[in-house]
Amino acid sequence: MPKYKTVNASEHDFAEFEKLAASHGLTNTALFSAMVNYFKVTKADPRDPKADNPTDAIKALDKRLISFIKEQEKKTLHPMKEALFELASSEGATRKHELRIVNNNVKKIIAHLRIDG
Repeated sequence: MPKYKTVNASEHDFAEFEKLAASHGLTNTALFSAMVNYFKVTKADPRDPKADNPTDAIKALDKRLISFIKEQEKKTLHPMKEALFELASSEGATRKHELRIVNNNVKKIIAHLRIDG
């Protein structure tokens, strides 16, 4: 049988602790253990409840990633596509024909990725 220790808390804090345990479907002992583990693993400072929310951090990272992808598309991919179309046009290909070639190549790449993936 495990050996237990006592932790002192004000009546108000203990009542809040019990509500928190009940809201998570945990015993007081299980909640205490989970809290200790949480702070140990996340290295969060329990004195700073306004610390960054991981969900908010992920959303911000997602926005930054999408912005980066859009910027790369604007600065790199679109100019590359236009250069390819100009090159094909200089060889006498029509825009419709160019798009068919690009679409066929994309389909081949996707099929190849599905086979390898």
